[in-house]
Amino acid sequence: MPTRKTFASNPAQNDAADTRTRILAAALKLFRKHGYHGVGLNDILELAQAPKGSLYHHFPGGKEEIGVAVVDQIAKGILGLFAASRARSTAAMIAQVGEQMAQTIERTNHELCALYTAFLAERSSSPDLGNAVAKAYAEMTGSLKARLVADGMPAKLAKDRASFVVMLLEGGATIAQAQQSVAPFRLAVKQAALLCDVALK
Repeated sequence: MPTRKTFASNPAQNDAADTRTRILAAALKLFRKHGYHGVGLNDILELAQAPKGSLYHHFPGGKEEIGVAVVDQIAKGILGLFAASRARSTAAMIAQVGEQMAQTIERTNHELCALYTAFLAERSSSPDLGNAVAKAYAEMTGSLKARLVADGMPAKLAKDRASFVVMLLEGGATIAQAQQSVAPFRLAVKQAALLCDVALK
């Protein structure tokens, strides 16, 4: 009887996945430091220690496709924090996850704050990047809306509140970067948590 091959038992697949992971990690680090426009493919390859052929194997669309994948990775990370929280209410979850994000902002010297804004600035020449950011915002809004509805908030109000929370957090992050202080972001988190208090509906 043939042995069923799994991802974990296939060294070639594992190596390919590792190369893709290194490319994305390198791109994220470089985009954080220099913005999307300030990073070239050779910079990514050098930091990732990956051959040029592997980049086009994993990302045939080149730098734009890498950027889209980085946006998706960041969004999944934030959504993962939402999902992993054991807080009993959306308001408590926002306060908890917001503090985790604040600590990340401090640890990365505010480099993550305006990353989405940097991608959006390239929308005219790289529309897929703008669409990826819009999709990320929509996914975050949808996740928060679902939690608020589960808390007992009416669906229409939950959608509006969730949208406002995402706006607050993004705005707070941008101002935090401008001022090189995490205080504006923490204030945005505090106000976002209040908006998620079902008692205020």
